[in-house]
Amino acid sequence: MLALFAVAISIGSLQQERAEQKQSAFDRTQSARNRTPINIGAAQVNAVLLDQQPAAVRGRWLVEKSILIDNKSHNGIVGYHLVTPLRIEGASICILVNRGWIAAPRLRSELPALPAVAETAVDVKGIARLPPFKAFELAPDQAQGMVWQNLALERFKAWSGLQLQPVILLQTDAAGDGLVRDWLPSESGALKHWGFAFVWYLTAAAAAVAALFSFAERRNHEA
Repeated sequence: MLALFAVAISIGSLQQERAEQKQSAFDRTQSARNRTPINIGAAQVNAVLLDQQPAAVRGRWLVEKSILIDNKSHNGIVGYHLVTPLRIEGASICILVNRGWIAAPRLRSELPALPAVAETAVDVKGIARLPPFKAFELAPDQAQGMVWQNLALERFKAWSGLQLQPVILLQTDAAGDGLVRDWLPSESGALKHWGFAFVWYLTAAAAAVAALFSFAERRNHEA
């Protein structure tokens, strides 16, 4: 019982620590996204410092270099994320913009009709994100046309021949194009870990009570 008590306290503490970390990260992210957007220009940005920060950029869409990231769902409906590079105004460097989610046609052999974009320079706002490198490493032969299973900046550079900023911009401004931009989490996910911590602390309490009863019964037998 004492061993169980120690293990339960340890696991409960770990779950509590995880809950506090998630809540703290969520609070920092929400606070950052309420700040004034950082303007991205021709100079290469510091990806780490810009991660999770609101950003704004002006440029022209390179629609011919658009790709669809496969297996993205929204409210249980399968679809794609539409990613299009934006050539930054007055520069040769581009930034990849995840413009949002679009539903897949009933036949997977068909592609969705992509929304039209302005041919002139546009202002785009969004949240800058580091690309998840571990999830985005895949072999060159896994892309089929404009449909990619995942996205890697280096691979996109090689495929497109474009110079890119080291971040991806999750577009947040309303463009009236029918794409779904549901990037902002509604909760931190800490509640689940608080629940786990509570269960383990209850287990520790039950083990402590059982140990006390066991000790009391032994003393009674010895008496």
